[in-house]
Amino acid sequence: MKSAYEHSVPHEDVALTHVERGSPMGELLRRYWQPVCLSSDLKDLPKKVKILCEEVVLFRTKNGDVGCLEPHCSHRGTSLEFARVEENGLRCCYHGWLYNPEGRVVEMVCEAPGVCDRMAVQHPAYPVLEFGGLVFIYMGPLDKKPPFPMYDIYDTRYRKDVEIRGMQLWDGYGIGYVKDCNWLQAHENVMDPWHLLVLHQMISGDQFNGALMQGKANISFEKTTLGTRYKVVKDLPNGNRMVRYAECILPNMYLVPNIHETGQQARSKHKATECSWTVPVDNEHITGFSLVAWPLENGRPKENWLPGTDVRIDKRPAGKVGRPYEDRQRKPDDAEAQESQRPIAVHALEHLATSDRGIVMLRRGLREQLERMRAGQEPINIWRDEKDNHNIPTHAWNTILSPEQAREHQGEEV
Repeated sequence: MKSAYEHSVPHEDVALTHVERGSPMGELLRRYWQPVCLSSDLKDLPKKVKILCEEVVLFRTKNGDVGCLEPHCSHRGTSLEFARVEENGLRCCYHGWLYNPEGRVVEMVCEAPGVCDRMAVQHPAYPVLEFGGLVFIYMGPLDKKPPFPMYDIYDTRYRKDVEIRGMQLWDGYGIGYVKDCNWLQAHENVMDPWHLLVLHQMISGDQFNGALMQGKANISFEKTTLGTRYKVVKDLPNGNRMVRYAECILPNMYLVPNIHETGQQARSKHKATECSWTVPVDNEHITGFSLVAWPLENGRPKENWLPGTDVRIDKRPAGKVGRPYEDRQRKPDDAEAQESQRPIAVHALEHLATSDRGIVMLRRGLREQLERMRAGQEPINIWRDEKDNHNIPTHAWNTILSPEQAREHQGEEV
């Protein structure tokens, strides 16, 4: 027996887990466009949001332009979350300073004419763009600002068969309803297919009701051009074979193909329908967003269709918020498994085994990007050339092989 009396808890892996400005991972995440809210959230009032340990205020002018400002007015510090949205900007409630979407103070109603121009106050602001119903901000150095990456799933220059819809996870939609823990222990769950077979089947019952839960699995992990992915090969009771890939795109995006695939019909490369982001609120809380490729039918969004990773509360009782403690003990879900690792998981206390190879690969990939930044190089998944930044291939899908195809399959990518 090892006495708990002698047990001490070392510090967490700060380089990978902490996201405040100046921290290694915080600086890496700030080199990418991060989703911060839904476009529909910005109406006639400003919206205060916390992301990467920073608070910001977002707003849409009555003319339709979007801005993202540091919360405290440059005049006397009043929070701009109480400001008034106007035609061309955001007006502080205290003394009426008017900010345009880029943060420039363009009017000071208490001052004489000319004072505003002479003072030329530039308030701290972040670049903003909208795509697919999501608002993204860039929080890094302006001279390093990258183009917004157009992955094949949602690149509407090439995808004419879908409508791109932004969704916020953990708000009646999402994979795990995880929110009260560090970003990495939630994100790396994507590279942990073994937990699907244990937590979501053996412990809490079949929560997905699909081919993924049938039969024995052959699981492996591999690098991709974008990050890492797992591969699951399953021979199904009906004689078909499922070959499944899920991918983590460095640093904090992921692709999970349909978890409800039945495996009844042979089909090739049914790609993931969502690109999702695990977004740190601070070091101990997360949120998340997805761009969903919603299929069109006769030119209109298909009715009665749900995203492939949809696990809404009415379909997965274990995802209900505020469940009784005993119910959470008897049927734990991702929230119980991940949030209970501590607010920030302590990697030095882990005893990783062969089934954790995907976790190791993901962490190693993140460390490689930190090293690239330290060396003054650009991290992965940034394309400066316009032609390279479109229709970027992703590597997550389900394939169902017929019995004849399964007999000929030798483990190659399908």
